[in-house]
Amino acid sequence: MAFYDKEIKRVCESCPRLLILMINSVFSKHHAENAEIIFLDKEQNIESNKNTTYMDMLLEIEACRYHIEYQLLEGNMAIRMVEYGMKETIRGLRQNGDITKVSDGRYEIEIVMPLQAVVFLAGANKKDKITVKLHLPNGKIVTYELPCISASETVSELSRKKMYLLIPFQQVQLYSRMLRARHYTEKTKLKLAESLYSFRLEAKKELDNLHKNGILNANEVELLITSLHNIEDNLLNSDDLIREKVTEMGDEDYVALSDRLIQQGVEQGIKEGMKQGMKEGVEQGTKKTLLSLISKKLQKGKSLAQIADECELTQDEAQEYIDEIKGNK
Repeated sequence: MAFYDKEIKRVCESCPRLLILMINSVFSKHHAENAEIIFLDKEQNIESNKNTTYMDMLLEIEACRYHIEYQLLEGNMAIRMVEYGMKETIRGLRQNGDITKVSDGRYEIEIVMPLQAVVFLAGANKKDKITVKLHLPNGKIVTYELPCISASETVSELSRKKMYLLIPFQQVQLYSRMLRARHYTEKTKLKLAESLYSFRLEAKKELDNLHKNGILNANEVELLITSLHNIEDNLLNSDDLIREKVTEMGDEDYVALSDRLIQQGVEQGIKEGMKQGMKEGVEQGTKKTLLSLISKKLQKGKSLAQIADECELTQDEAQEYIDEIKGNK
């Protein structure tokens, strides 16, 4: 789970607007998309036998506090969520000395739980909420409910709910099967490779469509696509044959966002060319975009031949760009 924890936190911190959109959707809030997110310290922890676990994400938006847990597989999170929420609230009370004395000599403490939600990254958990019923000594029953989110929903459903940042994690539902991949036949491994490729293609097309419709900006799409490849690469660590098959499939059917970014670079170059010469401006705009594009392809481990082919360059031209990128590091 450590990899997925780190990856989803990276995406959330790099795309704060998308985190706000998800929170607004889950909790029916109306935070401004450019509101400041304060990621809070998670000092408190829960000790269970010899294990110590920490809250995944505690944050504040416009004076509203949220606690989000990311769970890899299905499981009963009710006890953990209540315990996390109560411990965090009590910690805050102790720090602030927030105890009020009532006139008749009684002491009254107001406990305000953070708004909580659980995100299931894998499995088929489609439950809407977790319900906890607290039976009090006076006979009253307090019902506490918190929402569940499943990254295993379809890409279109995640988009409909404005949970765009979970799109790269939709493929994590193959996690358990990939762990057992070494025991599968070659035919089954091929089906798994096809499933992974299908997830990749569907996610990229959806992200591309969201960009064309002005819902996501280019930086957000590129970051989510990078996360998509990171997760896929982690899943593929389970089996070399599946990795080989997925690599062979490539992205031939996908018209990459990067192709339009190259065109944008050309267009930007044309605008700059009005000031410093049309030809020079176009070359500068194109070169800047190509350097960025080739750098991403290098990070994905693509070969010189693949890069040259996908960028419509000769191998000598591609090598010049690669040398410049490496020389600037």
